[in-house]
Amino acid sequence: MRSLAALAHTDPAFLRRWRFAAGAAALADMLAFALLHGAGVSLEFAQALAFAAALLAAISVLPGIRCAHRWTTLCFVVALAYPLRAGVLSLFAAQWPPLVAIVPAALAGALTLLLGGTAAGASTRRQDFAVAVPLAVVYLLVLRLVYLGQIELAPQEAYYWNYSQHFDIGYLDHPPLVAWLIAATFALGDGEFFVRLPAVLAWAVMLAFAVAYAQDMAGRGNALRCALLAATLPFFFGIGVMITPDAPLAAAWAAALFFLQRALLGERPLAWLGAGLAIGIGMLAKYSMVLVPASAFVFMLVDARSRRSLLSAWAWGGVLVALLVFSPVIVWNLQHDWASFAFQGSRRLAARAPQFSLPEFLASALLLLTPLGVLALWRWLRPQGGMSSTFQVAPANDEPSLLAGRRRLFMQVFTLLPLLVFAVSSLRAETKFHWTGPIWLAILPVLAATMSRPGLGEGALDRWLARGWMPLLQALLLVYAYGLFYYPVWGLAGLRAHHNYLEMGWRDLRGQVQGIEEAVLRETGRRPAVVGLDKHNTADEMAFYDPRGDGARDTASRHLFFNENAVMYEFWFPRSAFAGRDLIAVSGWRGNLEDPRLLAAATRLGPVQVLIARKGGVAVATYYARVVYGYRPAPLPQ
Repeated sequence: MRSLAALAHTDPAFLRRWRFAAGAAALADMLAFALLHGAGVSLEFAQALAFAAALLAAISVLPGIRCAHRWTTLCFVVALAYPLRAGVLSLFAAQWPPLVAIVPAALAGALTLLLGGTAAGASTRRQDFAVAVPLAVVYLLVLRLVYLGQIELAPQEAYYWNYSQHFDIGYLDHPPLVAWLIAATFALGDGEFFVRLPAVLAWAVMLAFAVAYAQDMAGRGNALRCALLAATLPFFFGIGVMITPDAPLAAAWAAALFFLQRALLGERPLAWLGAGLAIGIGMLAKYSMVLVPASAFVFMLVDARSRRSLLSAWAWGGVLVALLVFSPVIVWNLQHDWASFAFQGSRRLAARAPQFSLPEFLASALLLLTPLGVLALWRWLRPQGGMSSTFQVAPANDEPSLLAGRRRLFMQVFTLLPLLVFAVSSLRAETKFHWTGPIWLAILPVLAATMSRPGLGEGALDRWLARGWMPLLQALLLVYAYGLFYYPVWGLAGLRAHHNYLEMGWRDLRGQVQGIEEAVLRETGRRPAVVGLDKHNTADEMAFYDPRGDGARDTASRHLFFNENAVMYEFWFPRSAFAGRDLIAVSGWRGNLEDPRLLAAATRLGPVQVLIARKGGVAVATYYARVVYGYRPAPLPQ
């Protein structure tokens, strides 16, 4: 709230003009949409043309306004307002008549124009951050809430939803926290929104702890800029959009950093219990959380003042708390012959040929931190170059300098040690770009410091970084708003060739499979089950989009026919459970449905049927289906 108080210093005449422009835009938007809709123009083109009319109305009010970079500011604010307004319209138009839905949509667009123009009135750099940061965070939060229920689940998200429908204290390929969170929010309502809601909540928790950590490490001004980075850098933005174990992992990682720096640098004993709780929760999300306590142990070894913590009862109390929180996973593995630990360890390495993926590991830093972030990291790690006192190596023995040096060491250990583990692993194993994402939380204060002068110093690179961050983050905001939200729902300029992974047409495909299911029921009097013939993606989507709502109990994967990994489906659906039943096999590759193993497992086979999945009336994928009558499970290989 103190940040937003900077709005009070904005020129009153400037504010009045922007308010009038926003009001004119809302009125013109609603009137133009009503006229276009009444003329029979399609919803997609009516809303675009109505927004253009709203923009013209706003521009007609603004010519006399005095503001630095007036037209650049206006274009950016308008570019942000349009996808939010369109999302509100598509959200409400699904339930209300279009002429009613345009009212909240036009108001959302006008409010974005108003707040964006007000932020532009802040005249100093400090005010710019103070106003722009909370507005950017709120904008991204609202954008998520508006669109999350309008975009079909990605297969991985549907897989974790399936976790929640087979509720347990452990699973083969991940710990159970993501399933528990989905089960909690799905109890409030069904649909994509409630599946993804835990991701938004986890993102908010991560943001809060990242800001608190930055404030302790570098002060309030740094924390404000850190909030902007935690909201907009690709990994941190992404975990608040898709529900995966990375969302609660990042939240727990940020909390652990906050409590550990208070325990180790601030020497607050109770913080050890908070760190233990955060680490335990993180371990319930993803096993890579173990890198945080490993980093803490290394820091205690290399930092002389922290070594006494190795014998601290509070520190060992934190260890006990972490183990107690993580104990359900230990119990599940004990009950299942250590299957999950083996899957993530020895089985994962033994199942694949060595793969050199160091280039992918290095490229992930460019993607997750952006090139500016990588340059800022390089600048920070340089031993020379007159760095500012907050991040320098301690040159003296006074307490503030020593604390600055210990903070720098803390960030180095908690960044470089986990990165080293993944770098070594990448020499012979696959590396996925998002695996290192939470690691960068430790150095967010360093990146935030480079966003304004003096940053890390007064060199040419420091000046270049300070000038480059804001245009980069603004560009990222537009990429997210249009690429991840607007385009999958509305298309672009009438083009609706959606990206297959974001918009697969799963609901339409499952509806066609349901038609086959009803035909088999009429023919045989028995309701068939559905089987996806890939690892788990097709089965996940067929289960979630089952119109009857019981897909999680009656949808299996390829292990029924092929001796290939189907992850948790092998635990949920043993072959014997489907003996004698009719099955509908679904695959994106026709060859799977003509495999001799299907015939060997069937009393008889129906013909291969071609299914064209559509989204928004556009064909986005071709799938194939075949009825397997009288399933006969083959014996498992010895």
